[in-house]
Amino acid sequence: MITTMSATRLLVLGVIRIMQPVHGYDVRRELVSWRLEELANVKPGSIYSAIRTLERDRCIAVHSRASEDSRPERTTYVMTAEGEKEFQTLLQQTWWNVTMATEPLAPALCLMLFMPRDELVAALKSRVSQLQATLSSTTFVRNSIRDGSTGAEGEIPEHVREILDFVSARTKAEIEWARTLQRRLREGAYCFTGDEGFPEAHQPPRRKAETVTELKPKRRARH
Repeated sequence: MITTMSATRLLVLGVIRIMQPVHGYDVRRELVSWRLEELANVKPGSIYSAIRTLERDRCIAVHSRASEDSRPERTTYVMTAEGEKEFQTLLQQTWWNVTMATEPLAPALCLMLFMPRDELVAALKSRVSQLQATLSSTTFVRNSIRDGSTGAEGEIPEHVREILDFVSARTKAEIEWARTLQRRLREGAYCFTGDEGFPEAHQPPRRKAETVTELKPKRRARH
Protein backbone atom coordinates (compact mmCIF):
# COMPACT_ATOMS: atom_id res chain seq x y z
CA MET A 1 0.00 0.00 0.00
CA ILE A 2 1.36 3.41 -1.01
CA THR A 3 1.01 5.88 1.84
CA THR A 4 1.52 9.64 2.05
CA MET A 5 4.87 8.96 3.73
CA SER A 6 6.07 6.70 0.90
CA ALA A 7 4.80 9.19 -1.70
CA THR A 8 6.90 11.94 -0.11
CA ARG A 9 9.84 9.55 0.12
CA LEU A 10 9.55 8.70 -3.58
CA LEU A 11 9.33 12.36 -4.63
CA VAL A 12 12.29 13.45 -2.49
CA LEU A 13 14.41 10.61 -3.83
CA GLY A 14 13.38 11.52 -7.37
CA VAL A 15 14.34 15.18 -7.00
CA ILE A 16 17.70 14.32 -5.40
CA ARG A 17 18.31 11.83 -8.22
CA ILE A 18 17.65 14.55 -10.82
CA MET A 19 19.43 17.48 -9.15
CA GLN A 20 22.25 15.86 -7.16
CA PRO A 21 24.29 17.12 -5.45
CA VAL A 22 21.49 19.25 -4.02
CA HIS A 23 20.70 21.17 -0.86
CA GLY A 24 17.58 20.32 1.15
CA TYR A 25 16.13 23.79 0.57
CA ASP A 26 16.39 23.32 -3.20
CA VAL A 27 14.64 19.94 -2.92
CA ARG A 28 11.78 21.61 -1.03
CA ARG A 29 11.58 24.53 -3.47
CA GLU A 30 11.50 22.20 -6.46
CA LEU A 31 8.71 20.03 -5.01
CA VAL A 32 6.65 23.06 -3.95
CA SER A 33 6.87 24.30 -7.56
CA TRP A 34 5.31 21.00 -8.68
CA ARG A 35 2.16 21.92 -6.70
CA LEU A 36 1.63 18.42 -5.36
CA GLU A 37 0.36 19.43 -1.92
CA GLU A 38 -3.26 18.67 -2.85
CA LEU A 39 -2.66 15.88 -5.36
CA ALA A 40 -0.20 13.82 -3.32
CA ASN A 41 -0.75 15.41 0.12
CA VAL A 42 2.94 16.36 0.24
CA LYS A 43 3.38 19.09 2.85
CA PRO A 44 6.44 21.37 2.66
CA GLY A 45 7.36 20.55 6.27
CA SER A 46 7.37 16.80 5.57
CA ILE A 47 10.08 17.17 2.92
CA TYR A 48 12.85 17.97 5.42
CA SER A 49 11.65 15.12 7.63
CA ALA A 50 11.89 12.75 4.65
CA ILE A 51 15.45 13.94 3.92
CA ARG A 52 16.53 13.19 7.50
CA THR A 53 14.91 9.76 7.38
CA LEU A 54 16.48 8.93 4.02
CA GLU A 55 19.92 9.90 5.35
CA ARG A 56 19.36 7.73 8.43
CA ASP A 57 18.32 4.83 6.17
CA ARG A 58 21.47 5.36 4.06
CA CYS A 59 19.41 6.07 0.93
CA ILE A 60 21.14 9.44 0.55
CA ALA A 61 24.54 10.63 1.74
CA VAL A 62 26.10 13.97 2.55
CA HIS A 63 28.10 15.25 -0.41
CA SER A 64 29.47 18.41 1.19
CA ARG A 65 29.02 20.80 4.08
CA ALA A 66 29.95 24.43 3.60
CA SER A 67 29.25 27.73 5.33
CA GLU A 68 29.80 31.30 4.25
CA ASP A 69 30.45 34.07 6.77
CA SER A 70 27.81 33.83 9.48
CA ARG A 71 25.28 31.93 7.38
CA PRO A 72 24.07 28.48 8.48
CA GLU A 73 25.94 25.48 7.15
CA ARG A 74 24.71 24.26 3.77
CA THR A 75 24.56 20.50 3.36
CA THR A 76 24.19 18.94 -0.06
CA TYR A 77 23.10 15.36 -0.69
CA VAL A 78 23.55 12.66 -3.31
CA MET A 79 21.73 9.39 -3.80
CA THR A 80 23.40 6.14 -2.74
CA ALA A 81 23.12 2.68 -4.30
CA GLU A 82 20.64 1.79 -1.56
CA GLY A 83 18.66 4.92 -2.42
CA GLU A 84 18.51 3.90 -6.08
CA LYS A 85 17.07 0.52 -5.08
CA GLU A 86 14.49 2.22 -2.84
CA PHE A 87 13.57 4.69 -5.58
CA GLN A 88 13.00 1.94 -8.17
CA THR A 89 11.01 -0.18 -5.68
CA LEU A 90 8.69 2.67 -4.70
CA LEU A 91 8.23 3.74 -8.32
CA GLN A 92 7.29 0.24 -9.44
CA GLN A 93 5.01 -0.38 -6.45
CA THR A 94 3.11 2.83 -7.11
CA TRP A 95 2.48 1.89 -10.73
CA TRP A 96 1.58 -1.76 -10.13
CA ASN A 97 -0.56 -1.40 -7.00
CA VAL A 98 -3.88 0.44 -6.98
CA THR A 99 -4.48 2.40 -3.78
CA MET A 100 -7.88 4.01 -3.35
CA ALA A 101 -7.58 7.66 -2.38
CA THR A 102 -9.21 9.00 0.77
CA GLU A 103 -12.45 10.79 -0.12
CA PRO A 104 -13.35 13.74 2.16
CA LEU A 105 -16.92 13.78 0.81
CA ALA A 106 -17.69 10.21 1.97
CA PRO A 107 -18.74 11.11 5.57
CA ALA A 108 -21.09 13.83 4.29
CA LEU A 109 -22.59 11.40 1.77
CA CYS A 110 -23.37 8.98 4.60
CA LEU A 111 -25.29 11.69 6.45
CA MET A 112 -26.75 13.67 3.56
CA LEU A 113 -30.35 12.81 4.50
CA PHE A 114 -30.06 15.14 7.49
CA MET A 115 -29.71 18.17 5.19
CA PRO A 116 -32.76 19.84 3.67
CA ARG A 117 -33.26 18.69 0.08
CA ASP A 118 -33.15 22.23 -1.36
CA GLU A 119 -29.88 23.02 0.42
CA LEU A 120 -28.20 19.86 -0.85
CA VAL A 121 -29.32 20.63 -4.42
CA ALA A 122 -27.86 24.14 -4.07
CA ALA A 123 -24.61 22.72 -2.60
CA LEU A 124 -24.27 20.35 -5.55
CA LYS A 125 -24.78 23.24 -7.96
CA SER A 126 -22.02 25.18 -6.20
CA ARG A 127 -19.79 22.10 -6.23
CA VAL A 128 -20.20 21.73 -9.99
CA SER A 129 -19.27 25.40 -10.51
CA GLN A 130 -16.10 25.00 -8.42
CA LEU A 131 -15.13 21.81 -10.24
CA GLN A 132 -15.66 23.47 -13.61
CA ALA A 133 -13.36 26.32 -12.55
CA THR A 134 -10.71 23.78 -11.52
CA LEU A 135 -11.10 21.99 -14.85
CA SER A 136 -10.69 25.25 -16.79
CA SER A 137 -7.54 26.12 -14.84
CA THR A 138 -6.07 22.65 -15.41
CA THR A 139 -6.85 22.82 -19.13
CA PHE A 140 -5.20 26.25 -19.39
CA VAL A 141 -1.98 24.96 -17.78
CA ARG A 142 -1.96 21.88 -19.99
CA ASN A 143 -2.33 23.94 -23.16
CA SER A 144 0.60 26.12 -22.10
CA ILE A 145 3.06 23.20 -22.09
CA ARG A 146 5.32 23.27 -25.10
CA ASP A 147 5.74 20.15 -27.22
CA GLY A 148 9.11 18.56 -26.58
CA SER A 149 9.77 20.51 -23.37
CA THR A 150 12.16 18.70 -21.01
CA GLY A 151 12.10 21.21 -18.16
CA ALA A 152 15.79 21.99 -18.61
CA GLU A 153 15.04 25.66 -19.24
CA GLY A 154 12.61 26.06 -16.38
CA GLU A 155 9.55 25.17 -18.45
CA ILE A 156 7.02 22.54 -17.45
CA PRO A 157 8.17 19.15 -18.80
CA GLU A 158 5.99 17.68 -21.55
CA HIS A 159 5.12 14.52 -19.59
CA VAL A 160 3.40 16.62 -16.89
CA ARG A 161 0.46 16.71 -19.31
CA GLU A 162 -0.31 13.18 -18.13
CA ILE A 163 -0.71 14.39 -14.53
CA LEU A 164 -3.08 17.13 -15.71
CA ASP A 165 -5.05 14.70 -17.90
CA PHE A 166 -5.37 12.34 -14.91
CA VAL A 167 -6.71 15.16 -12.71
CA SER A 168 -9.04 16.38 -15.47
CA ALA A 169 -10.52 12.90 -15.97
CA ARG A 170 -11.36 12.63 -12.26
CA THR A 171 -12.79 16.14 -12.20
CA LYS A 172 -15.01 15.47 -15.23
CA ALA A 173 -16.27 12.25 -13.61
CA GLU A 174 -17.21 14.07 -10.40
CA ILE A 175 -18.99 16.81 -12.36
CA GLU A 176 -21.07 14.17 -14.16
CA TRP A 177 -21.86 12.38 -10.87
CA ALA A 178 -22.86 15.63 -9.12
CA ARG A 179 -25.18 16.66 -11.98
CA THR A 180 -26.81 13.22 -11.99
CA LEU A 181 -27.41 13.28 -8.22
CA GLN A 182 -28.72 16.84 -8.42
CA ARG A 183 -31.27 15.78 -11.07
CA ARG A 184 -32.37 12.73 -9.06
CA LEU A 185 -32.87 14.82 -5.91
CA ARG A 186 -35.04 17.27 -7.83
CA GLU A 187 -37.09 14.30 -9.04
CA GLY A 188 -37.69 13.23 -5.43
CA ALA A 189 -35.08 10.59 -4.73
CA TYR A 190 -34.65 9.69 -1.03
CA CYS A 191 -36.40 11.18 1.98
CA PHE A 192 -34.68 14.16 3.61
CA THR A 193 -35.13 16.07 6.82
CA GLY A 194 -38.15 18.31 6.37
CA ASP A 195 -39.75 15.91 3.88
CA GLU A 196 -43.06 14.30 4.78
CA GLY A 197 -42.41 10.92 6.33
CA PHE A 198 -38.84 11.62 7.40
CA PRO A 199 -38.33 9.66 10.64
CA GLU A 200 -37.74 11.68 13.78
CA ALA A 201 -34.66 10.99 15.85
CA HIS A 202 -35.31 8.22 18.33
CA GLN A 203 -34.47 8.64 22.01
CA PRO A 204 -33.04 5.63 23.83
CA PRO A 205 -35.79 3.82 25.73
CA ARG A 206 -36.05 4.64 29.43
CA ARG A 207 -36.05 1.86 31.94
CA LYS A 208 -39.15 1.48 34.02
CA ALA A 209 -38.72 2.16 37.72
CA GLU A 210 -39.67 -1.36 38.69
CA THR A 211 -37.19 -2.79 36.18
CA VAL A 212 -34.39 -0.74 37.70
CA THR A 213 -35.46 -1.95 41.16
CA GLU A 214 -35.35 -5.54 40.03
CA LEU A 215 -31.78 -5.05 38.79
CA LYS A 216 -30.57 -3.95 42.21
CA PRO A 217 -28.73 -6.69 44.10
CA LYS A 218 -30.94 -8.35 46.66
CA ARG A 219 -29.92 -8.17 50.30
CA ARG A 220 -29.14 -11.46 51.90
CA ALA A 221 -31.45 -12.41 54.75
CA ARG A 222 -29.91 -12.29 58.22
CA HIS A 223 -30.11 -15.43 60.34
